[in-house]
Amino acid sequence: MAEIREVQAYGRIAAYGTPGDGQPGSQTGRQPESKAGAGPKPREPRQIRDTARVLGIPVAEYTPRVQEALTLILGEIDKLRWELEICHKHQTHILDLADAHAYLPVLNRRAFERELSRASAQVDRTGDEAWLLTVIAGGIEAVRRNAGLGAVEFVEKKLADLIKGELSGATPIGALGSAEFGIVLGASDRKHAEDAGTRIAGRARETVFEYAGESLAVSAHWGIAAIAATSAPGQVHQAADADLRARAGPSTGPSTGPSTGT
Repeated sequence: MAEIREVQAYGRIAAYGTPGDGQPGSQTGRQPESKAGAGPKPREPRQIRDTARVLGIPVAEYTPRVQEALTLILGEIDKLRWELEICHKHQTHILDLADAHAYLPVLNRRAFERELSRASAQVDRTGDEAWLLTVIAGGIEAVRRNAGLGAVEFVEKKLADLIKGELSGATPIGALGSAEFGIVLGASDRKHAEDAGTRIAGRARETVFEYAGESLAVSAHWGIAAIAATSAPGQVHQAADADLRARAGPSTGPSTGPSTGT
């Protein structure tokens, strides 16, 4: 006859709180970001009795004690499956956080450079054109000197929202530095990239940047570079920066101040 005392003891020990419920045994004490409920419903012995076959063996061949042991084992399997689902959701959430900028609604630099690499691979695979558009807030150094870091972050947020409003939601946008943004324009030609830069600069001219009751002198400058099949992200960024400087003049370029929150 099967001995189930060890199985029962294990079941009592393993009856820890589900992930995130803050109970003893919880790994994080955080509330899980899941709507799956407090956990799987415990199995009952009748679920074994009401089943024709379990693990390929007819239920009629199981004794009541074996059925009870299987109930405990299958209940633990249910818990493990539920916890694995929660872990996968936590993993997805953490990966999203790792790619997000600290305070701007765009990708951080590392994640954006990954998008650049993907665009380069797409060019190599399909032969389609792709372009990098960079946009920088002109006058940001004066803003920092005169109004402080809070004003710089305000300008960055407003410019990020402005850029997102001019592009489709699927367009990768990332922060490359202080008040500098990169946009990957896949399956686009040079004219489309230049038109996008012109639209963004025009919107910036029409926008009032006012912080703490003070009007800030901010403009938007842009540059573009083709994304080649063999281009490294840094090379494309440098080419777009050179184009930006040529269009805006030698006094305009990425801020030399520290990048905030990228």
